[in-house]
Amino acid sequence: MEACTYMLLNGRILALATIVLAPVVLGFANLDTQVVFAQDFPQGPVDGNIAGQRSSPVADAVGGKLVDVDVLSRDTVGDSKPDETEDEDFDEDFDEDEDELDSLLDIADNDVGELANVNVRRNAAAPALQTEVTSVSRQKSTVGRSPAAIFVISSDMIRRSGARSVPDALRMAPGVEVARIDSSKWAVSIRGSNGRFANKLLVQIDGRTVYTPLFGGTFWDVQDLLLEDIERIEVSRGPGASVWGANAVNGVINIITKSASETLGTYVEAGAGTEDRGFVGARHGWQTESGVDMRVFGKWFDRDNGYVPGGAAHDEWEVSRGGFRADWKPDRDSTLTFQGDVYDGATGRENNYPAPPPIFSENFIEDADLAGWNTLLRYTQANGPDSEWSLQGYYDRTERGYPEKGFREDRDTVDVDFQHRFRWHDNHAVIWGASYRNTRDKLQNAPFFITFTPERRADDLFSYFVQDEITLLDDELFLTAGAKFIHSDYTPFEFQPTVRLLWTPNESQSIWCSYSRAVRLPTRVGDDVQLILQPRADLGGVFPIFTGNHDFVAEDLDAWEIGMRSQPTRRFSWDISAFYFDYDDLQSVQPGTPYFDPTIPAGFLPLNLSNDGEGRSYGFELTTNYELREWWRLYGCYSNLREEFNGDGTNADSSPNNQVYLQSSWDLEHNLSLDLIWRYVDNLPARQVPSYNTADARLGWTPSRNLEIALVGRNLLDPNHPEFASDSFTSNIATNVEREFYGMISLRY
Repeated sequence: MEACTYMLLNGRILALATIVLAPVVLGFANLDTQVVFAQDFPQGPVDGNIAGQRSSPVADAVGGKLVDVDVLSRDTVGDSKPDETEDEDFDEDFDEDEDELDSLLDIADNDVGELANVNVRRNAAAPALQTEVTSVSRQKSTVGRSPAAIFVISSDMIRRSGARSVPDALRMAPGVEVARIDSSKWAVSIRGSNGRFANKLLVQIDGRTVYTPLFGGTFWDVQDLLLEDIERIEVSRGPGASVWGANAVNGVINIITKSASETLGTYVEAGAGTEDRGFVGARHGWQTESGVDMRVFGKWFDRDNGYVPGGAAHDEWEVSRGGFRADWKPDRDSTLTFQGDVYDGATGRENNYPAPPPIFSENFIEDADLAGWNTLLRYTQANGPDSEWSLQGYYDRTERGYPEKGFREDRDTVDVDFQHRFRWHDNHAVIWGASYRNTRDKLQNAPFFITFTPERRADDLFSYFVQDEITLLDDELFLTAGAKFIHSDYTPFEFQPTVRLLWTPNESQSIWCSYSRAVRLPTRVGDDVQLILQPRADLGGVFPIFTGNHDFVAEDLDAWEIGMRSQPTRRFSWDISAFYFDYDDLQSVQPGTPYFDPTIPAGFLPLNLSNDGEGRSYGFELTTNYELREWWRLYGCYSNLREEFNGDGTNADSSPNNQVYLQSSWDLEHNLSLDLIWRYVDNLPARQVPSYNTADARLGWTPSRNLEIALVGRNLLDPNHPEFASDSFTSNIATNVEREFYGMISLRY
């Protein structure tokens, strides 16, 4: 019966995905297949700027060079001109194709023997596969040359989505679960195990790790940037532990900002709306007389409360942030980067905290105080086209306090990282490195809620890695093998290997598979905490008390993945990946023997942390891009996930089984742009959160190249809806996400 139910559910989801992606698939079906002349002609040279992608010169047929011809649609193959009903964009495309065909006819003027040296390829460039990425191997590569499930969110995608925060921008990526808990808090994960304190995801900003060792997750309320400064967000689904280390278990999110040389001049933005009550940001970039590119920026925003059915919300959010970046090239082979930022703000929230009898529970409305600053220095030295080393160090200070209850965390982190890449012989591309991290905290305990023993702690983490990409067949078959080795104060030694195979039969297609092992290290909470939870009525008012375990070991993941990506035409590309994750030694809680403490007086039920949890998850993600016209583009993705866990505390059923994202983008006349987005997110059984559909819309007007005005509506299909549940761990009360509208103006000069 269970198998039948699963098949029926999958059948409905596949039917939904078919309906959603039908326009894309049908558009692809109307395109011709590849035509190749002189198939025995050897491949073109390697383009060093695109990490091994084959070069594809255009319309030069003499001397054994390649000639690329874009595909004509079937309804024009037999005609001398396109249908008169087609629009002007199609006419332009047809004229371009006709010109390239004329260039082929010109070959007839050459010696007939030279015809054997002509290779006519359709769309050999495949721009979708040439997008630059660095997250998979810690060095520059491309999507097409990456044996992993990688997705890139560009700066333009962020702008046109209407997102005002990094988590909202991440909704575009396949396989990523983003749920807003209240105005300032999110649950963000990749391929399952989601929650506010999701601890199997590594997040980096320009090489600086931003997850907290307190619980191994990310405080998203302080991971804020001037979105205009983001160059791209690389989302790598699946383990990246072999190069990035601990916590890169289910995936890696790598936020990369623009270099200072790309942000010269002045940029100003301002706006307001129904939920974003006001926001403003500014940036100025310049070059010094000594050739140093500089920028400084500042931003501020004030966000309104969410919505609580039948009550009042108290989760407003206000933060100010400023920062700088300097990039200097002393010579052609070296680069020095120095950057940093500082922030200060507050987030409101409503909590139901446990209290000693006879009160048992008390309600607090409080503001959490947020502050911090960080600096990063990185030097990169190139020793030729195939050799480069870099040394990076950063310092990060974070402060977080809850004055009403009395809990506070102050943390200082120092990190030093070195890496070196080089080519060994002709077919080995080797990269290796080592790093050291020291983190020190000072915690202020909250009586009858949360206690850490000891209150101060310093921890060290040592790691080193090596990875080799072996070329088995030139420009076609690659084997990558590597491992990361870790020693920390929580676990003596961890080994995280990976093996990846990549086949690129041509420039527009790649197929890959991989095996990886990753670990999630123990944290301060798992080791040293004693946390009293809300009393349980079914136990007569007994308080559950969560207790850390000094013998807790690292959680293990064995991951198998496979994927394929292709850009069969200039206008259409797709990407599919599937995975199977096998978890062991997962964090779980085991109830102990209840006891009575006469000094309070109260009864307690111990919940002891252990490694008794295990489970598995599997699924797939499908992504498509289709440019119907030069002015009309479609993007869609579908994510499927199944989780099977045992053991309490594993975040089982906290991620949606199915997610769909569709975006249609138009560049209209009179300098107008329009984007419509529809999202579907499945229900969360463990959190008692229903499924929801929602839609966003953005209308932009660019009267000049320096000015843009935008009107944005988000979550338009209902007045409000929940995306996640209240957190029993911290007693934080969730609020519903509301329909909102805002307008903004941005100016560059």
